[in-house]
Amino acid sequence: MDYSIIEGFSAKEQELFSSVCNHLLGNTFVVRDIYKDGVHVNNPEYTFLVRYLNTVRGYLSFLEWDIYQDEFHGYFYVSNRLEANRLVMGRVSTGILLVLRLIYDENSERAGLHQDVLCAVRDLLEKVVADFSIFRQKPNMDEIKRSLKLLENHNIIVRIDGKYSEATGRFAILPTILTAVSPEKMQVLIEQMKKSGEEKADEEAEEGAVDPLVLL
Repeated sequence: MDYSIIEGFSAKEQELFSSVCNHLLGNTFVVRDIYKDGVHVNNPEYTFLVRYLNTVRGYLSFLEWDIYQDEFHGYFYVSNRLEANRLVMGRVSTGILLVLRLIYDENSERAGLHQDVLCAVRDLLEKVVADFSIFRQKPNMDEIKRSLKLLENHNIIVRIDGKYSEATGRFAILPTILTAVSPEKMQVLIEQMKKSGEEKADEEAEEGAVDPLVLL
């Protein structure tokens, strides 16, 4: 790796380089478009990655991380070669993520230019039990809030307005969910969760009746 490129960065570029690497390692994804005051704006970190991808790739490679780009949907993401520092999600968070992926698929044709799908907490709650039957009983609002915050921290959703603990709260499901949950993994996990729900009570299932989802 040629460190002279990094050494030649301006102060602003050095700040972006540090920010980009930390966000990739901590949040998995860097997206092309971000919400600011409810409006889409270009993400300067994504623009930086496009310009200096080989430099960032070389740096991350020393740490045993690989970086990938989904140019069509507009995001970068990383994966650790040693399978270290991976996000392991519990049953409730996994179930909510699966429902969000199904909602995204249902509405993908209306996703528009930015490839994201708007959703209300109320719509999520309806589909968790009634439409997709991921859970026999609806998780409580504290579990919903924790799960949605976890997904937001990894750039899979982003809050638009309201709160995750309120039925009227709205958020966008980002196209990064396509990488977080592949079609193959989605079907396997749905079957596992349905089976575990039949065999054990909800509290037991949360402690490990279903294989946890390992996210990237």
